[in-house]
Amino acid sequence: MNSRLILLCLTACIALSVCNRVYVHPFHLFAYNQSTCEKLERENQTTSEEKIFIPILIDSKNTAEEEGLRDRFSLESQSLGPKGHQRLLYLTKLVNILGFRFFGAWKEMHKMETVLLSPTNLYGALVSFYLGASKNTSDDLQEFLGFPSGGSNCTSKLDGHIVFSSLKAIDSLLLSKEDNIDASKLAFLFVTPGMHLSGAYVYDLVPSADALYVRAVGFSDPAQATEKINSFFNGRISRKGRPLLTSVDPSTTLMYASYMHFKGKVKNAYPVADPQDFWVDNSRKISVPMMSVTGTFQFKHDDRQNLFVIRVPLSENDFLLLVQPTHGKTLEQIESTLSANSYASLFENLRSRSVHLTLPKLAIENTYDVQDILANMKLPTLIGKKADLSRISNADIRVGKIMNKVYFELEDSGVVTEEPKNPPREDVRMRLTIKLQHPFLLAVYEGSSKALLFLASVRNPVGDV
Repeated sequence: MNSRLILLCLTACIALSVCNRVYVHPFHLFAYNQSTCEKLERENQTTSEEKIFIPILIDSKNTAEEEGLRDRFSLESQSLGPKGHQRLLYLTKLVNILGFRFFGAWKEMHKMETVLLSPTNLYGALVSFYLGASKNTSDDLQEFLGFPSGGSNCTSKLDGHIVFSSLKAIDSLLLSKEDNIDASKLAFLFVTPGMHLSGAYVYDLVPSADALYVRAVGFSDPAQATEKINSFFNGRISRKGRPLLTSVDPSTTLMYASYMHFKGKVKNAYPVADPQDFWVDNSRKISVPMMSVTGTFQFKHDDRQNLFVIRVPLSENDFLLLVQPTHGKTLEQIESTLSANSYASLFENLRSRSVHLTLPKLAIENTYDVQDILANMKLPTLIGKKADLSRISNADIRVGKIMNKVYFELEDSGVVTEEPKNPPREDVRMRLTIKLQHPFLLAVYEGSSKALLFLASVRNPVGDV
């Protein structure tokens, strides 16, 4: 009797403890903790004068201070610590959700065009402004990034440094893979001459890219400013394409720009000898270079949604997800219901299948102003000219354009893999032959974190937009 009573009491205690367990929001993984807040408070009380950073003119040579930023970057590669995996998984969801929101808004502005976005790069640009924001602007950006806001105490604030560390971890996972992936990221901050920036803010931006450039340029002469910024930008990116800017607002005192370059090779793919037809729409076709690959891929043909999905590896973990409409369905119909959740459902019920896949080689460039997308999302003042960015500088800050330029290239591996001379008849009979020769959706995922690196609606495989 006593043993049964003890067992009953233990069961009741366990049940009670489970019922009373408090749910902890993942926000605590990214928020300032109490010890960090106390450290910041002590630093604020003991520091008599904040360090400032004075940008050199755009046509000046590198200075020791700018070289110091690069040295600091090399020291920023740190382990995420024991909570790193949890942070990565949660942040990936937020990045993907916001990426699809941006994609939908930008696509609405550029219907029937090729559209390419990098959700991780976009998210990083927004975090760059969050780090410099105060008061309502800080709260609004924190909420827009997907984190709860509203509290005035330090521990209710998002620690942007942790977010940058997690984003950098995604980049590191991508770049540590095989030689068939080459990617780079650059960030630029242009301010009016004589503006003193917070040194802490500038140093906080260092982990956001492979290289950070901070320069002064006179916006009061729009034509000259446009020319100088384009020249400086083109001198540092890996591929010269269309100009970053066509104009600037002369009232601007601060402008941000970023550049993302990605070149991937489809494993075991080989070039198709002659250009192939690609139907831009129902009445117009163009000839484009293509490549083919044969192998076992994750695939499904969804008769209910009238589309097929195929997952193509780029490295051990990283992969492409390709989606093409079937049975008369248009890409516009798929895009009209596109969201992070609907796209995630495309992963469901994929099955291994022997496939001979032919797809276009891709060379796509997109340049866009984040301010235009925010305006389309009914958020024109989020980082507008009246935004409180007093943690960047005590000077009057009027944010102009927030430019993102993305270049995406996909090609064959350069190794011609021949078919076996006498393949098993069963393998050939069961093999699917797929050719992407109509507009399709493309997504590139980092395999370990499942972060959405690129999202594209491809209507012209080799056209710059």
